[in-house]
Parts: sequence; C-alpha cells; structure tokens
Amino acid sequence: MTPITFDEAAFELLPKTTEPMQRMRKQAFEEFRALPIPSQETEEWRYTDLSDFELSFEPHVPNVVRTTSGQDLDGLGVVFCDLDRAAESHADLVERHLQTLVPTDRTKFTALHGAFRTGGTFLFIPRDVRVKLPLQTLTYLEADGAAAFPHTLLIADEGADVTFIDRFASPDIARALSDAIVEIVVGDGAHVRYVSIQEWGSGVTHLGIQRARVGRDAEFRSLAIGFGASLARAEAETVLAGAGGFSEMLGVFFADGTQHFDHRSVQDHVAPNCSSDLLYKGALRDASRAVYSGWVHVRPGAQKTDAMQTSRNIVLSEHAKADAIPNLEIEANDVRCGHAASVGPVDEEAVFYLESRGIPRAEAERLFVTGFFQEVLDRVRLDEVRRNAELAIQEELAEPSTAGVR
Repeated sequence: MTPITFDEAAFELLPKTTEPMQRMRKQAFEEFRALPIPSQETEEWRYTDLSDFELSFEPHVPNVVRTTSGQDLDGLGVVFCDLDRAAESHADLVERHLQTLVPTDRTKFTALHGAFRTGGTFLFIPRDVRVKLPLQTLTYLEADGAAAFPHTLLIADEGADVTFIDRFASPDIARALSDAIVEIVVGDGAHVRYVSIQEWGSGVTHLGIQRARVGRDAEFRSLAIGFGASLARAEAETVLAGAGGFSEMLGVFFADGTQHFDHRSVQDHVAPNCSSDLLYKGALRDASRAVYSGWVHVRPGAQKTDAMQTSRNIVLSEHAKADAIPNLEIEANDVRCGHAASVGPVDEEAVFYLESRGIPRAEAERLFVTGFFQEVLDRVRLDEVRRNAELAIQEELAEPSTAGVR
C-alpha cells in the first residue's frame, strides 16, 4: 500500500453519502487544512509531541464485527448498524447528534476524522427499552500504512438501559493511525454502561476521544482498558448536563517496551445535585512512559456536586516513568470535591514474599499487578463485562517483558 497525504485528491476518492453528511465532511476537510498540529505549548498536549508526525496514510475502512448476543433487537426497536447506513435510514437522529459532542473543529485530528471517516457504529435504544445482554463491536485493522477512523455514536433515549463494548485490535504492524471518536448521549433516566478495550499492536498511533452527555437522573458508567499501540492518547470526558445525574469512570492500563500513554479525563459538572467518581490505575515496565491528567470542573450553579478523582500508578522498572496530574476548578460554593494521585514502585516486600514461596519474580509481579487492578474490576457490576476485562488483563500480563516496542 502506498501512503498518500490527505489532500483534495484523496478527499474526492471517498465514497459519496447523503447531502447533509457530504456538507459536514466538506466543512471538516476545510477545517483540517486550516488547523495546525496540536502543540506541546498547550496544556492539553503538553506530554505528547506530534510535531514531527507525518500525516501520510491510506484512508482505510477496518474490518468490523458486531455482536448482539443473540438478542432480537429489531423486536425491541433497537438500531445497531453501520453509521453510514444509519445516516440514510435514520437521518434525523444521525444529523441531530453526529459530531455535536466532539465537534470536528476541536483539533486537526478531529477535523481529519470528520473529513475522512467512513463506516463506524450506530446504536440507538428507544425510550424505556432495556437491552439485557451486552452489545459489542470489534474493529480490526491489519493494513500497514493505513489510517482508520472508528466512530461510535450511541444514543440512549429516556429511560433506556444498555451495555456496549468497543474493542479495537490489530497485529503488530510497521505504521498505522487510529483516529477514533465515541459520542454517547444518555437520555433522562437512562442507564448506559460503556467499555473500551484498546489492544492495537505496536506501530499504531492511537488518538481517541470519548465524550458522554448525561441527562437528568441518568447514570453513565464507563470502563477504559488500554494496552496497545506504540503511542496512545485517550481522552474521556463526561458532561453532567441534567440534575441528579451520575457518572463513574474506571480505567486500567499497562505499558511496556517504549510505549507512550497519555490519558486525559474531564468530569464536567454543569447541573446541580450530580455526582461523579473516577478511578484510573496504571502499571508500567521496561522504558515505557505514562501520563494521566484529570480535570474536575464544577460550573456556576452546579450546587450540591459530589465529585472524586483518583489516579494510582505503579512502576515495575527503574526506566519506566509515570506522572499523575489532578486538577479541580470549582465555581460553586456548596460542593464536595476531592482528588488523589500516586506513583510508586512495586511493593518489593510483597514480591519477595511470593518469591520466598517458590514463585518466580515474573509471576510474582503478574500476581501483584493483578491484585493492583482488582480494585477497579471489583466495581464492574456485570459479570460478563468483568470476565472480559479480566481475560484481557491476564492475556496482556502473560506477555514477556521487552526492551523495545511491544
């Protein structure tokens, strides 16, 4: 595959879609050409340097597999399909919500996504409908030199209930780009659980944004698992827009080799009487690098906010490095907010105890990291989701340590 630049010729080769979608795509393309690469001079991109990142890839639609767990979704009125197909069959919903939570002009990469995205996942759950078993999309990329633009648009109407799993995977490849966006609309009184499992192979640069809007008396719970890619920058944001809303944001990541992880979170309290709780845990070995920065924003009028943000990291080698940077911005006077962050080495006494019982050090570290992550997994309420997460973690920890890129 011969890489090409995202120019006018490449844009014209994209498959045609509906007229409103074409207008959105054209606007995004103009924004992409005008916007600069994000700079480390800004606080948001301070820890990830893409100044020399070469945007020369072949736009590519990855393989996508959707799993319904054997449920009769049509009988429930649920729509679970390709995003471009939904743009034709459910134009009112798609045009009303697509690229509203994550506008195309946010960065050069969101504009690139809006211009060159094809495919993606659309999920709509009607009012008061409960989907009993998890739904899942697997996005698989294996083309070297490819750029993929996964997009998930999930809309849960008032009182709806659903669990959705987004899984991203690939083999190790020389060079590829994942420019991913997830937009989640949680209607009043709805309950949504969203799981993201990122298992890209080495050689992939992953830039992902997940943003959810939570309505009145609604509940949104998310779990982010990050293991793959040579460089991964993942942003997770929740906007508590309706009174009485609740958000739980959980995350685990494991970095080795020379992987670079940059995780950013936002708990944006707009409405009063809302609560949010964030817990991210990460482990690093070899010469990997990880940064977590979080922001709790309580806006004027968001009284009775209850928000907590916690980040814990352990390093398993002297060459690995982790930073945790929590931030609070409080613009209301009747709130309860807090944050906690820590970075430390593995507990050598605990590892030595296991070694003294005949357990090799590598296995002792695996057991220690498993226990470290268990606090997050214990908060995952659905057995199937928890088992999937535990399996993904065990598969990752079973891989041998490497001195280079994983």
